[in-house]
Amino acid sequence: MTSHFDIIGAPFNQLGFVTSQENTVDGLRRMNEISSVGLTDWIQIRNDRWGADIIDQGDVEVSDEVHGLISKGNKDEALRIYSSHLKEQVLGSYMNNRVPIIIGGDHSIAVGTIQAALSHYQKNRGKKIAIVWVDAHADCNNTLDSNLHGKPLALLMNQYAHNGWSVPYDVALKPQDVFYVGLRDLMLCEYELIERLKITNFDMMCIEQKGFNTVVGTLMERLESEYDGIYLSFDYDALDGSLFRACATPNVGGLTARESLYLVHSIASSDKFIGAEFVEYLPERDSSGASKELMIKLIDAVWGFKS
Repeated sequence: MTSHFDIIGAPFNQLGFVTSQENTVDGLRRMNEISSVGLTDWIQIRNDRWGADIIDQGDVEVSDEVHGLISKGNKDEALRIYSSHLKEQVLGSYMNNRVPIIIGGDHSIAVGTIQAALSHYQKNRGKKIAIVWVDAHADCNNTLDSNLHGKPLALLMNQYAHNGWSVPYDVALKPQDVFYVGLRDLMLCEYELIERLKITNFDMMCIEQKGFNTVVGTLMERLESEYDGIYLSFDYDALDGSLFRACATPNVGGLTARESLYLVHSIASSDKFIGAEFVEYLPERDSSGASKELMIKLIDAVWGFKS
């Protein structure tokens, strides 16, 4: 059955370790002097030559209200408002029977995207949804310390009891439905939370010990047998930071390009795949253009094309 894909830009880069006013999605869309490919042209090729149905729906812009709240230091409220706008856009794709591919932006955008997926499938249809979180970091910091881009899973799981945060029960993310891949840099509070909630964690130590093919096979076996839908959240810094440094927090010792492509394609090839997001890529830190080409190839792996 042919899938119908929407590209949704979420250029919200205000809550990370390094903030950026640059539209990171446009950095992927356009060709320039250092890259031989741009996402916009590649979409056209796939639609024209391969009969794909991929539509770039443009961006969920950061409003003046959100910018104003951030400038005043009210980042929690800024995230609430932006994630609400993004959630509605993603829900629109689901209502039109399309598969959303969201391009960030920092990882805090997952507060909106994953609530949309859970609202459409978990709340409205009673489906069991798995979230595959590919990242160097656990992003479940449940303290007031550090930046909000390191807290989206804590927010979504209602493990962040600060500043009035609360996700409605019927769209809250259950810890047992989270599957980490590639973790290697945890805060103590995150380690304790993962242990207490018994979150599945295929970290880099596990990958090294068992082998990547075995880990992906085990992951996919569980997803296919236990879930009705699979959503992928892919952070650029899951990649090996010794080679791929086009983000705010490159981290050495992560996934190779080949492993990442294999993982994304394995997940997206499932009939239960319901969407994906790719976050944290910063074009201004990609002097060679290699990371841009890899990001586009990862997105292309979602559509089902690897060559």
